[in-house]
Amino acid sequence: MVVKVEVLYAPTCANSLMWLERIQEAVADSGGDVRVEEIDVSEHPEALKKYPSRVWQEFLDGYIHYLTVVAINGKVLDDWYWDTRRIVEAIKREIGLEKKRK
Repeated sequence: MVVKVEVLYAPTCANSLMWLERIQEAVADSGGDVRVEEIDVSEHPEALKKYPSRVWQEFLDGYIHYLTVVAINGKVLDDWYWDTRRIVEAIKREIGLEKKRK
C-alpha cells in the first residue's frame, strides 16, 4: 500500500521551506512505500478548501505569511508539522491498517 503524504505550504515563508525538507527526511526513514506531494497553496488555492486549518483566514487575509499543513491519506494532522516523529508514527499506523485489511 502506498501512503500519500500531502504537505501544503506557503512559499512566502522560509520556515515552511525548511519544514518541507525535514518532513521529506522523516518520511524517507519511515520504512514504507510513502509518496510525498508538496502543494504550494499560492498556486493551488483549492487545497485550502480540502484541508481547513485554523490559520487559513489569517493567511488568506495577509495577516500571517507562514503556512504548513500535513495530511496523511486525506487526514490532517492537526498542526503537527513540527513534530516529524508524530508524522512518521501516523504513517506507520496507516501502513499497519492496510496490512490488517489484507
